[in-house]
Amino acid sequence: MLRAVLGVALFCLGALCYALLGILSQLSKSPDGSYGYSLPSVVLLAEFTKLCFSVGFLLAEDLSPQQALKDVVGKSGWSWLAFALPSVLYSLNNNLDMLNNQHMDPATEQVLVQGKILTTGLVWWWVFGHTLGPRKWCSLVLLFAGTVSAGWPRESEGKREHMHIDTVGVFLVMIYVWVSASAGVYNEWLYKGVGKDESIHVCNIRLYIIGCAVNLAAHLAHHPLGSLLTLTAGYNRYCWALVATYSLMGLLIAQVMKFFDSIVKLFISGSSMYVSAVLSWAIFGYAPTWNFLAGMALVTVAMALFNFERIEALLKAKTA
Repeated sequence: MLRAVLGVALFCLGALCYALLGILSQLSKSPDGSYGYSLPSVVLLAEFTKLCFSVGFLLAEDLSPQQALKDVVGKSGWSWLAFALPSVLYSLNNNLDMLNNQHMDPATEQVLVQGKILTTGLVWWWVFGHTLGPRKWCSLVLLFAGTVSAGWPRESEGKREHMHIDTVGVFLVMIYVWVSASAGVYNEWLYKGVGKDESIHVCNIRLYIIGCAVNLAAHLAHHPLGSLLTLTAGYNRYCWALVATYSLMGLLIAQVMKFFDSIVKLFISGSSMYVSAVLSWAIFGYAPTWNFLAGMALVTVAMALFNFERIEALLKAKTA
């Protein structure tokens, strides 16, 4: 029962967070449509926030600062090296999230990034050796057709009253779905492999420390050393909300990876496209095009087909 409640809570909060990322990224822009702040600084602050929370959780779990320090530091170099790759991938993924919003509206992005169902399915099959079966492969073909329909390049016009995407946006999404798949599956392998006998907070601390270092380096690569004193230059209230959303989402996804799997994460992400579409219409007035609606319908069918067993199990559990 507790696991079911946890799953519902993670599902709802996760879907809301995924949808809010695109919305807040759009709202945080300058009047000219550009970002008036350092993109890596947002991810850096989010990683630092998650690190602080995870340290607090570990201290509460161990009831001893010395033991907590021993758990984190007293491990082999291999453990730290293993967590370096997903940290880099997640950092790239989060920065692409914001960059995507320079080339498309939030609702279009949420539909297009569901292409990671295809890439995650392939990577997950390759890493864990689980066969997908004809039905799931069929769902991936439908997913591809849906994302192509929704994301067919449409240059924005005038005040961008319609959902839009440009050619660069399509290219960025292609990178995003492969980075997201690799990061998600590798992270699941870490939590259930290298870190299966460790506290989730120890695993998270390693991940976030490396993430802070990666994003700090990315920030300094485009800004002088003195910019650390003005790390939040150009921030507005939406930017701070974006930091908070990234932080909450990261902690939620860590729980999903530890207790569920990458496919559950995909289901959460997929559900966010409906929230994003409604918010995009309500806040920005972005009217969906027929291509978008057709694509969203195909993506919905593909998601239901891909996750048929899970949906069937949930329905049986409710009627039992």
